[in-house]
Amino acid sequence: MIVAVAGGKGGVGKTLISTSLARSITSVQFLDCDVEEPNAHIFLQFTPRKSDQVEIEVPQYRKWKGEVCQEGAEFCRYQALVVVNEEMLVFPQLCTSCGGCFILCSDRVLKPMAHQVGRVKMGVSAGGIDLVVGELKVGEQRTVEVIKSVKTRLNRSRNVIIDCPPGNGRPTLEAVRGSEFCLMVTEPTPFGLEDLKGNKQLIDLLGIPAGVVINRSGGLYQEIGRWSAEAGLPILAEVPWDLEIARGAARGRTLQQIDQSWEERLRVLWGDIERLIK
Repeated sequence: MIVAVAGGKGGVGKTLISTSLARSITSVQFLDCDVEEPNAHIFLQFTPRKSDQVEIEVPQYRKWKGEVCQEGAEFCRYQALVVVNEEMLVFPQLCTSCGGCFILCSDRVLKPMAHQVGRVKMGVSAGGIDLVVGELKVGEQRTVEVIKSVKTRLNRSRNVIIDCPPGNGRPTLEAVRGSEFCLMVTEPTPFGLEDLKGNKQLIDLLGIPAGVVINRSGGLYQEIGRWSAEAGLPILAEVPWDLEIARGAARGRTLQQIDQSWEERLRVLWGDIERLIK
């Protein structure tokens, strides 16, 4: 079973939920696809055993007899190639690796070059969880390429939990794609509701079942429950607004480490997900 855990913004609690869920079941692989700020390894006490670079192909200017390629520079909408004073400037961080410049320009002018955009670390966490962590290189913007690289390690013989990046954009879409279920984590605020609506639109595009976990619940704002019922999204769990949970999460502790009673509740949550998939 492949379950993606998503949230409309950072800090909503999706890593707390996803890592706690991973600790409650057996035969688990955990993919941390929040590659701009991966932190699942803090909750799961990760011991890395292998690390691979994530690379893309970018152009390198060869300066052959002062020749430039104006067509290639004009083609690049991201301005990764620019002609200035009869010389080509290349900005690898802006390149999307589409390959158009190699088609338009002579190999005397441009040649392909490997450019690192991130890294994928693999290992085992406390409790025997197979953990794969993606890390985007500082200054890079190729988030999707790192997420794709993480997902090539997906082991379908295990229960897989994917910790998604925040938001409703292409990185989240790429992380959720191929999952059998999406667990959407939100909070009971007007902002949380709007983020949840955005997540729902993304899930509808992918056509997979979904459910909601409300984090920091217990306040006066009840619109999350009403809207979820109208949208046909079951609320599968609620994590209360609790000082001890907040303190424990800030120290990198999962829910069952904070309060052992959560162990059974998390197993029930996993069972509910199984039933909704079937």
